[in-house]
Amino acid sequence: MEWSDFTDEVPPLTQERWRITEEVKKIGSNNIPKVGDERTVRVMLPFEEEIGSEFYMDYMPVSAYLDSFETADQFENSAIVKCRFTEIISADDYNAWIKVKVLDVIMFPQLAEAFPAYKTEESLEDFGTICSCNDIDADDAPWKLISWDAQGDVYEGKVIFTDAGGIAHIIWLNIEDFFTHISYFGNIIKT
Repeated sequence: MEWSDFTDEVPPLTQERWRITEEVKKIGSNNIPKVGDERTVRVMLPFEEEIGSEFYMDYMPVSAYLDSFETADQFENSAIVKCRFTEIISADDYNAWIKVKVLDVIMFPQLAEAFPAYKTEESLEDFGTICSCNDIDADDAPWKLISWDAQGDVYEGKVIFTDAGGIAHIIWLNIEDFFTHISYFGNIIKT
């Protein structure tokens, strides 16, 4: 899912999101969603929501969306957003530009406080990971991104936030393959 600053006029659905061009940079948005906003987003299969339904999606600044998380500023300006699907602007068999109404916004720094803790005995670095080949892609205190991928075909990433008391929390876990894109957000801590 891609946030944009477009309203009713949107780029063609054939525009490849991974091609780094000035046009693609315009598609992303550095405007953090706010409760009550009506925004335009691009969704791709497997998106199965119907008009009127409510769902959550993640928001990242354009630089984090295109190049992954690297700085504390990118983490702190990312959020989980509850939306209501209100309208289809443009659609094909694989993706669509839709309008959503923003119902709730939880910034990444507040995720550990917004959800009760799920406790695990497993290390947070290994939790929920198929592969033991974790790479620390960003480590900008108090934030850490650990991820791995298989030549771009399968991707897993997790954001670990260490609070002021020194407790580490997995607040976001992302899993992608050819047919799936799952984002978990919450509060996982090691016991």
